[in-house]
Amino acid sequence: MTTTLADRMRARMKELELRPLHVAEAAGVGRSFVYDILRGRSADPSSEKLTRVAAVLQMPIEALLYDEDGKQAPAVTTPSRRDYVAVPFVDVEADMGGGAVAESEEEGAPWHFPKSWLRGVLRLRPAGLRLIRVRGDSMEPTLLGGDVVMLDTTQTIPNPTGIFVLHDGFGLVAKRLERLAGGEIPSVRIISDNSRYSPYDRSGEEIRIIGRIVWFARNLS
Repeated sequence: MTTTLADRMRARMKELELRPLHVAEAAGVGRSFVYDILRGRSADPSSEKLTRVAAVLQMPIEALLYDEDGKQAPAVTTPSRRDYVAVPFVDVEADMGGGAVAESEEEGAPWHFPKSWLRGVLRLRPAGLRLIRVRGDSMEPTLLGGDVVMLDTTQTIPNPTGIFVLHDGFGLVAKRLERLAGGEIPSVRIISDNSRYSPYDRSGEEIRIIGRIVWFARNLS
């Protein structure tokens, strides 16, 4: 089994009962140098500093860098494709103003996300996820035109209140939905975060909710 530089370093420190802080101080290197290696954050550590660390660990630097077959040990473990989920990028835009008609639903190149992040952090099931781009200014400052949003298409009921992508009878929009109580036909209030736009109500028969927005990405340039 291939081990990483971090694995070898950690194992040797355990044998010598050394803590990362002690290794850093004895080698005359910064704490971050040692911690970055142990946490897999340093893909190409300085050979000069690593030589000093190896001396503190009472082993040649080659024993840190190479396995028994003479192959260089990677600084970090390379994740396999099984660790990632491909989320389709749907080639439509949801308007945050007057409404944009979805003329095409061809899927572009998918984006790949760590499976552990989707399930462990966002608590989402990958099968129902889709990515689209939004435009307009009615959801500012929460969402900006050009943002890419992730939809969970398994969540189509606005309870609790949240931001959804829906067909509002005129086009595809991204809006905050609030479920209204009372009445024979269930209805929702469609709200813009930008106060320049007034909310409006629609019955459940007049709209089609595509999914709840659960994440977004933004270009900061």
